[in-house]
Amino acid sequence: MARDALQLVYQQREKQVEKAQQAYQKAQQALFEQRNQLQNLHQYRRQYSNQLSEKGAQGVSIADLGKYQQFIVQIDQGVTQHQQGLIKFEYDVQAHKKMWIEAQVNCKAMGMLLEKKAKKRIALENKKEQQLLDEFTIFQHFQKQSGL
Repeated sequence: MARDALQLVYQQREKQVEKAQQAYQKAQQALFEQRNQLQNLHQYRRQYSNQLSEKGAQGVSIADLGKYQQFIVQIDQGVTQHQQGLIKFEYDVQAHKKMWIEAQVNCKAMGMLLEKKAKKRIALENKKEQQLLDEFTIFQHFQKQSGL
């Protein structure tokens, strides 16, 4: 019964490892997507700045120039906010990685305990079997002697 309880705990620990791994992978994917979005923002800013340069070479009114510059400032603010948000995603990845590793350690410890108990049980069963064989051998030996 105790072995069954330990086996159930071990199975729960295995499930925890699997869930922690999935959460870690999900956090990694979210970080990857956030980095791609940041890269896209940088690329969009470059394209918009290039567009401003091209139009500037052709001649742009002061009002249009002001609009372009204002929009670039907004893009820069978006980049800054996104970079700050990226820190949270990086923290989440590290936190999920830590939980996954802890779950693996706990599961492995439980597995080692189960293995130790199984070896002990097998050794005890082997000892009992050997005792029975010894008793049987002694019994046969005395039967042969008493029969002579």
